Amino acid sequence: MHSHHIPLLPYPFRGEPVPCPVCGSEQAEVIARIDRRLKRLTTVLCGHCGLFYSNPMPTQAELDAYYRHMYRRDYQFARSGPGARHVAKKEAEARRRHDALARRFDLSRPRRFLDFGCGSGELVRHFAAQGHAAHGFEPGVAYAAHAAGAGSVEIRTGSWAEMDYPEAHFDIITCLHVLEHLRDPVGALAAMARWLAPGGLIWVEVPDMQGYPLKGFERFHFAHVLGFSSDNLVLAGQRAGLGVVERLAPTSILFARGAPAAEIDLAATVARNRAEYGRGISLPAYLGHHARRVLRRARLRLAAGRREG
Repeated sequence: MHSHHIPLLPYPFRGEPVPCPVCGSEQAEVIARIDRRLKRLTTVLCGHCGLFYSNPMPTQAELDAYYRHMYRRDYQFARSGPGARHVAKKEAEARRRHDALARRFDLSRPRRFLDFGCGSGELVRHFAAQGHAAHGFEPGVAYAAHAAGAGSVEIRTGSWAEMDYPEAHFDIITCLHVLEHLRDPVGALAAMARWLAPGGLIWVEVPDMQGYPLKGFERFHFAHVLGFSSDNLVLAGQRAGLGVVERLAPTSILFARGAPAAEIDLAATVARNRAEYGRGISLPAYLGHHARRVLRRARLRLAAGRREG
């Protein structure tokens, strides 16, 4: 067991104090001092837009090192590339994602597609199989190598800040369950806006902090340095020059350059998040939920051991 799994200890990072990564406000209140592993991790709530974020925040160098070599091992017990079950799940998900986009965007002719943080590359490969010019990048070395191994796609290894794609190049950009891992979400969205061709779409999806049945420290962990609700995700897009085309779900949103600004109520987001997360989680509810997570992780660890054996 490495230090990321030992309760009550802090995570091995120094970090630095930061203002709200979405709105820039210095107004914040501590919501939790431990996370779902019962490790010491301070999470605050922005008093202006209602974003949850880790503060102190890991530095960019600390996050780069973590995602390049540690993240998949830490959360999925993957010491090398993805397992067969993971790939099958992601392939089915890729088909659903493609079909959802095809209902909203003309994919009958070849398009230029980018998956922003492509993981093991199933969505990139699916778009390539449909005749599109498919690209992706992934900071994790092993998963990027797996994604690139299929051929017919261009996969780069590195963080979004290291990418130098041409401006106005991609017709579709997906950023699915990636933004919550980034310390500069507005900068990342602004990069997507630069890379997006006129008339193109950006699909951003993150976990919805207002959608969980249990709300409190159990929802926080080191890998998710940000916790979004619908309106502060829209605000992040607006600050990057993007408007809302469609909300597929509260935190699954199609953005485009030039789309009209959506109505948002940040004060209501702050009030709801403060009220719901301020109540915390009862001990029986946490223990029951945690026991189910431990069993799931044990199964993942066992499956990982079998793959390596």
